[in-house]
Amino acid sequence: MLKFFKKKKQKEFTINCATDYLKINEYLLDFPCKDSDLLAVFGEPTRKISSSNEYLIWDEYGFLCSVNDNNQIVSLRVYQGTNNPSEYVPQKSFSGKLFLEEDDITFNEFSKIGLGKIAIHRLGSENETRFGFSIGVNNDYKV
Repeated sequence: MLKFFKKKKQKEFTINCATDYLKINEYLLDFPCKDSDLLAVFGEPTRKISSSNEYLIWDEYGFLCSVNDNNQIVSLRVYQGTNNPSEYVPQKSFSGKLFLEEDDITFNEFSKIGLGKIAIHRLGSENETRFGFSIGVNNDYKV
C-alpha cells in the first residue's frame, strides 16, 4: 500500500496531575514553562497565530497555549470539543486521559482544582458543559 493512503495515527497523551508535579506521558512540566518544553512533548505546532500574544496550536492533539511578553507559557489549554468555530480552537479534540493523582477525571465536571503551584481550570461558562480544561500556574498558591 502506498504511504500517502495510510491514515496518520494520532498520538495518545496521558496527563497526570499531582500536588507537586504535572506529567504528560513521560515528560515532567512546570509552569510557567518555555515553548521548547512543549515542543519536546508535542513536536512543532500545526499553527502559530500572532496577535496580542503568540498562540501555538497543535490541531491534531487538541492543545493550545499562548506565549506572553516574557517568553513564558503560563498554561496549556486542552480542548475536548470542537464546536467552537474560533480560529484559536484546535481542529481536533483531545483524545487522551486526564488524571488527578490516581483518578481518571477526563470527563468529570469541575470549576477549579488547585494542586499547589499548578491548577486545573474548566474551559467554558459555569452554566454549560465544559469543552475542555486549562492546566497552568495557580495564582492562589503561596510559597
